[in-house]
Amino acid sequence: MSKVLIIDDDASMRTMLRETLSLNGYEVDTAEDGRKAKELYDKNDYKAVITDIIMPEQDGFEVILDFRSRNQTNRLIAISGGGRTSADDYLLTAEHFGVAAIFPKPINRKALLAKIAEMTAA
Repeated sequence: MSKVLIIDDDASMRTMLRETLSLNGYEVDTAEDGRKAKELYDKNDYKAVITDIIMPEQDGFEVILDFRSRNQTNRLIAISGGGRTSADDYLLTAEHFGVAAIFPKPINRKALLAKIAEMTAA
């Protein structure tokens, strides 16, 4: 069973994603910010990591840069609903940093599941 980490400060988004992925056979961990996520991904081998961009403590860009320093951006999916800037701007920046995929909120679950299946098949 492939392990997936979800990082999002929105509890309802974490729950929705966890339930969607669990129902499709994935083992899922969640974290509400990048700092808590780092504790998890330093101890686990996740095949995919879904990170929101705008979060307190340590944001999604810091998560992306940490994975980039490990040459593991191919495991990352960036999600964003925007904030003070449009979601597209945040997601394009994440894409520039080399993430495997980007998804605006609300997330197309079917497309997300297809991407995660592709990422975890290897």
